[in-house]
Amino acid sequence: MNEVVKEVREMRMKISEKCGHDLNRVLEYYQKSGEEMRKSGKYKFVDPEPPAEKPAPTESTRGEAAD
Repeated sequence: MNEVVKEVREMRMKISEKCGHDLNRVLEYYQKSGEEMRKSGKYKFVDPEPPAEKPAPTESTRGEAAD
């Protein structure tokens, strides 16, 4: 196994253990870490683009049978 992959998996397991394997706590941990990294100015972040608008439904997509 690639050593980098092994190291990443070990770190993820340690973080999960630290959070009691609680998914909500793990998510909170990563969000807090991300906020701290942004504030530090050491890292560059790219914010995702907002989702594209969905097209308006047509007659055939409103649950009616198409002819």
